[in-house]
Amino acid sequence: MIKLFRNNRRKFLSENKFSKYLAYAIGEIFLVVVGILIAIWINSKNQEKINEKKAEVILMEIQKDLKKDIESSTAVVNTFINYDSIARLLLWDKLTTNEMFGISNKMKPYEIVYKMLTFKISDNGYVNYNRNLNNIPTKYNSITNKLKYLYDTRGVELNVANERVRSIVFENIDKVNTFDWSVQTIKTGFPEEGKHYYAKNLEFKKQLITYMNGIGNVFLTTEIYKLEAITLHNEISKILNTDDYISYPPSFNSSPNASNEKHILGKYKLKETVSEIFPSTIELREVENKLQFFREGLPEFRYYWNGKTTFLNMIDQQGLVLTYIRFNKSKNSEFFVSGGKSAYAYYTKVSD
Repeated sequence: MIKLFRNNRRKFLSENKFSKYLAYAIGEIFLVVVGILIAIWINSKNQEKINEKKAEVILMEIQKDLKKDIESSTAVVNTFINYDSIARLLLWDKLTTNEMFGISNKMKPYEIVYKMLTFKISDNGYVNYNRNLNNIPTKYNSITNKLKYLYDTRGVELNVANERVRSIVFENIDKVNTFDWSVQTIKTGFPEEGKHYYAKNLEFKKQLITYMNGIGNVFLTTEIYKLEAITLHNEISKILNTDDYISYPPSFNSSPNASNEKHILGKYKLKETVSEIFPSTIELREVENKLQFFREGLPEFRYYWNGKTTFLNMIDQQGLVLTYIRFNKSKNSEFFVSGGKSAYAYYTKVSD
């Protein structure tokens, strides 16, 4: 082809046909430019395909991180529910001396104020996404802001809640180490002075309330993050056109033992409480795949399944409060329900 162009140029010059030569030269240049533009366009399309594939891989990595967070958040929530129920019993002096200080390899109830409860998110995929942000196709613009909100806003809220709990726990450890009886505990066993401190001392009750507020913030921010992570995971699946969806929020029928969970439905009577906010009788119903705490004349409360024997509900009491219902592990005929920051109640089943 190049040889043909060269021969044509020589022919026009030898025949003294300069105008034809000039036109031919311009045409030749035009063809070269068009060829270059086509090559650039093809290269651009190839790069777009490469960027598209890379973005898909990164988004799937983010989904993997989100699934990991959703799973680990459930463990954090369950640990909180355990600590919180113990703290409420301590606060209201509902534990016996043996339950408080009995010889056991298990954690003593009062030791919860020295236990960390934090939630760390997995953000490797998000970091990778930001690193390649300039090459992410514009079709993913809708998900970029949502990723930023989840990781940069909700993530910061989690870090603040985590740091608050760490600060509270370290302060509690430092405080107990200032007591003489704490040193004696290491040397000769637990003295009566130490038992009195944990059972009756007002300062410990203050520590307990501060700790409950701290882990309560971790509980709330973790659960909010989890629910928004589920939503984002599903939106990514929609963009990638996959069938990888997670129930949002987890419904009553999400329980692996949903058929058995039906036995928790029915009428219950109040067994024990420290607050007048709880009615003497209630009924648990299934409404739109959620567990409804029902009593005529009371506001409606619906709880979504969290895992195994627990259900959660967010209520607005001049700010979000996350409450929960936890059923007795050995039987589905009794449950513990939290209300507000310190109130609680036990209910036992009377009929289906």
